[in-house]
Amino acid sequence: MKVLELFGGIGACSAALKRLGFNLDIECVEIDRFAVQSFNAVHGTNFVPTDIRDWDKDIEVDLIMHGSPCQDFSVAGLNKGGDEGSGTRSSLMYETLRIVEKLRPKYVIWENVKNLLSAKHRHNFDAYQARMVELGYNDHYQVLNARDYGVPQNRERVFTISIRSDLPDTFVFPEKQPLTVRLSDILEQNVDKKYYLSEKALDCFLSDGTGNYPRRERFFSNIFRKNQNIGNSITTNAGSRPTDNFVVASRGRDPENSSRRTAGGTFKQRLEPRLDGVTNTLTTVQKDNLIAELRDCRIRKLTPRECWRLMGFSDEDFDKASKVCSNTQLYRQAGNSIVVNVLEAIFKNLLF
Repeated sequence: MKVLELFGGIGACSAALKRLGFNLDIECVEIDRFAVQSFNAVHGTNFVPTDIRDWDKDIEVDLIMHGSPCQDFSVAGLNKGGDEGSGTRSSLMYETLRIVEKLRPKYVIWENVKNLLSAKHRHNFDAYQARMVELGYNDHYQVLNARDYGVPQNRERVFTISIRSDLPDTFVFPEKQPLTVRLSDILEQNVDKKYYLSEKALDCFLSDGTGNYPRRERFFSNIFRKNQNIGNSITTNAGSRPTDNFVVASRGRDPENSSRRTAGGTFKQRLEPRLDGVTNTLTTVQKDNLIAELRDCRIRKLTPRECWRLMGFSDEDFDKASKVCSNTQLYRQAGNSIVVNVLEAIFKNLLF
């Protein structure tokens, strides 16, 4: 299969197709040099960083995968939007349409944040779909959550599947699967002390701070959610903000009266580990992805390997990438990627 990954990142599409047994002829367009280094290491390729606006090859491809930049559509971003010609990163989605018009692949898959379907940004989503229809494609779209496809991460993304109209179209989105893997199954057993939060950082998170929604409240609403145990998406940072990626790993201590010293004294909180072991959405920043260990109430970041596992990549893939990139970049790459398991489930329904 001839595959073109636009905004290719670390190659989640290729990873999913390889897992299904496809022999791939891969082309990748990615501007971030560190992501390209990891892509090459994982997939055995030799690409160089490329701006999609400059890419204009005349090649044959069966499938185009694009996870165009989401920052300007995301609620975590500045909501600048992605209007054509606006110059925002998210407006680069229109470069995909230029390339689709030229290459006319059999299939086009687009992944982006759920907020793309909000009232503020829906017009760009509708414009994309309308243009794909003009180019001769039938579109299907649905919001899928990684936790429904074998990964213990609560990560909702909208997937748009476009099938060229001269091809049979019987595609339906994959049904949800029971989650049999829990966060405890992917956590490393021996974690270096450098991943644990300092007392200074904890004091900051556990203080009220300013505004109508104190840091402490945000911090605990993300880590300890009563009777839910559903984590947020992994982010690109791993622990710098009180709203990012805090998950509980209970290891035997009675949490009833667990306490932690704060700048204003001792903060007491009933800590209830989440029942289904699902993490928050991975981000790309290493300070955002944290774990609370109730045995002694220490809180740590997820390790880069754990973040890659939560995006569906194998330890073998991670080991290859870790030889060419720093932890900071590995965190960022995980948070910017697409969950491999979700793509695998889509491809099973689309290509078999």
